[in-house]
Amino acid sequence: MAFIKRTKIINRFRILREIWMNKEISRVDIARALGLDKSTVSNNVKELLRMGVIVEASEGSSGPQGGRKPVNIKLNKDFGCFLGIELRPESYTAVAVDLEGEIIYARSEKIVIAGERLTETFLEITTVLAADLQRRQIGLLGIGVGLSGVVNAREGSIKYSIPLGITEHCDFCAAVSSHFSVPVFIDNDANACVWGELPFHRIKDLRDFIFLLLEFRDLDPGSPNFWEKIGVGIGLVLNGSVHYGHDYSAGEFRSIARSESSQGQFNLSKEELRVVEEDEAVREKFLRELGAHVALFVNTFNLSHVILGGYFERYDRQITQIFEEEIRKNWPYPYENKNTIWLSSLGNQAVAYGAAGMVLNKLFSDLEIFELDSDLHRNFLPEKQFDRALN
Repeated sequence: MAFIKRTKIINRFRILREIWMNKEISRVDIARALGLDKSTVSNNVKELLRMGVIVEASEGSSGPQGGRKPVNIKLNKDFGCFLGIELRPESYTAVAVDLEGEIIYARSEKIVIAGERLTETFLEITTVLAADLQRRQIGLLGIGVGLSGVVNAREGSIKYSIPLGITEHCDFCAAVSSHFSVPVFIDNDANACVWGELPFHRIKDLRDFIFLLLEFRDLDPGSPNFWEKIGVGIGLVLNGSVHYGHDYSAGEFRSIARSESSQGQFNLSKEELRVVEEDEAVREKFLRELGAHVALFVNTFNLSHVILGGYFERYDRQITQIFEEEIRKNWPYPYENKNTIWLSSLGNQAVAYGAAGMVLNKLFSDLEIFELDSDLHRNFLPEKQFDRALN
């Protein structure tokens, strides 16, 4: 019985993915694309319609023999939304994203987020967001969180985070989940950005790529932590799956060019860190150094795409040119421009948007979550839990 139930869930996940990838599609075309019996597709579609996850849309085209036109189906964008939140030492950014991948709500605020008060501050933030969403009558399906550090996404825990001052194991999701009627997920910020690309870009061949997230943190030059001014995180996708590594620390990065006098992740002095955003020569030095590492990853793992998020968007053509040159220099054979480099174009919302995409992927891969409560998508914080969050 358990095997049969699991098979049904997998089939529904595949059907939802196929609908997502095609925007609109008929039952017949789903069966043909997935190699499933028409009856299996019809039964699953019937249940998904009952749950409200999908809706019937336009009529398709008749076959060569004529006859009745098939009815296309699509995701119900009003079924609910996904809330993505990025937590930074000095602020947070939140976005609510519908099933079409459109941002329907956004909010950013400055707030001190430190390790010892992480969960408490998170509940304060979500209380504000809950009130906003309730006023707008936006239903919520789940919450995704992205932050800098080593995160065990499977357990929902944080091993450590230098920027947030977390030095001991933190069972984040276990600590906050009881305050919500919807599931909560967490991941490293660069990996969260990857989740924004995987479900929200309808590109079937986006299976082997690297995502680089660049952040310039607003730190006082006199601060003892000024070396954290530049933050570069890496998310790696191999064969369509996020690569976490054996202890979930994949993507943590330090340049091999660093010396004893270097400050931070790169071979930059404190003075160079101070002017890296304004000084073109220092900025090119930094980008070349990073580009050399990217070239090694791209060519070694045979990656098809390099996706850049965060502050990379400020440099557009410069960063693309530098990375292409470094990839070419690192390649030992006759070079063909086979790598696609693009900017995510989400700016400081890249991590939050990606965290929302992470929720979409999690929920679509385990539809039992949808079945826990038929009114799940109409609630964010029930009254008792809302009061508890306030207290």
